[in-house]
Amino acid sequence: MAKASKEQQVLELFNLVAKAHDKLKKVHSKHLGTQKLTSPQFGVLDVLMKKGSIPLKKISDELMVTGANITCVMDNLEKEDLVRRVHSKTDRRVINAELTAKGKQKINKIYPEHVKSLNEFSKKLNDSEMKQLAGLLQKLSA
Repeated sequence: MAKASKEQQVLELFNLVAKAHDKLKKVHSKHLGTQKLTSPQFGVLDVLMKKGSIPLKKISDELMVTGANITCVMDNLEKEDLVRRVHSKTDRRVINAELTAKGKQKINKIYPEHVKSLNEFSKKLNDSEMKQLAGLLQKLSA
């Protein structure tokens, strides 16, 4: 049997990564649906939980989405009183986002369940495989 060409290997790798990503997104979306959150909304809450009050531009960079997308997500999170926009004290042109008390409570409630669902998803891999996969994906995304 002939060895697969480099192009075929790259296409197969792309398909495998895409399938794994799609499956992970389904697991993630299913869990978030029970919490009445979208994936982008969770992403914003997650970033704010980890980084504290930061400019909207940094959130869009972190999540690799447009500023317009972050504006829409922030609008919807503000309606639920989960986040607020605050003008920077050092540069009035900069608008920061921060979690409200209700937002902190929500993300703190969701996060352990989120980690649990991701652990379920990754059970097929042992610790060594997880480290190897993380290293390879990091290498590809650098």
